[in-house]
Amino acid sequence: MNALRFSLGIASAGAVLLGGTWASGAFAELAPGPQTRLGGEPRYPSSAGELRLGSSLEVNGQPMELALFYTPDPPARVIRFYADAFRVRGLTPLISPEPALAHVAAFDPDNGLQRFINAVAQPDGQTLVMVGATNPRKPPGVLPTAEGASFPVPPGHRAYLGFRGVDPGSRSESAQFVSALAPREVASFYRVALGAQGFTEHAGAEGLLTFTKPGMTVSIALQKLDERSGAAVFVTRREGDF
Repeated sequence: MNALRFSLGIASAGAVLLGGTWASGAFAELAPGPQTRLGGEPRYPSSAGELRLGSSLEVNGQPMELALFYTPDPPARVIRFYADAFRVRGLTPLISPEPALAHVAAFDPDNGLQRFINAVAQPDGQTLVMVGATNPRKPPGVLPTAEGASFPVPPGHRAYLGFRGVDPGSRSESAQFVSALAPREVASFYRVALGAQGFTEHAGAEGLLTFTKPGMTVSIALQKLDERSGAAVFVTRREGDF
């Protein structure tokens, strides 16, 4: 579930990933060679433009790898493919085949890795697929409140969940929460707050705000919930070499 929440938050924020590093080179088995697939999963037949977001991540204390690609196939078909691949390897898949968001995960007892695939339907009819593996032996450390966050958070927020990561030369923090404000009001809040901190806004896709200043980037993804419940907000701040 933590892997699902984390990777979906990243995707919703425009695939701006928390940086990270392996702790003292541990779990090196997750780092594939040139001819191997992430976590040993087979290449999806109709995948296009795979993006490796990280081969040596540490997310809240847990080693993780993550890659993204798009396919015209629906989420349920993608998940069936990977569930079958897990079964061939003798693993037991846990499946959530929802039409818009499908998920499959399996624990590999041979190496202690949790392997997961998320498939998210996109507005243009494509499916965004996230393939990852994490080592769950070390409990994750999440940030349950906005206190001490490295970016401003609008008043009236709830259901805050934050993550931090470090990488040689860079560090990052990401969070997702629900705001009582409408998306346009959240956007206005960040334009004022980040503008006061010296950030410059850059044009982006609808619902995605990007602000930069030397050595630092803040990305905000906004999703309208309904007329009464405001917006879902995903924020990622990264600083250093990236």
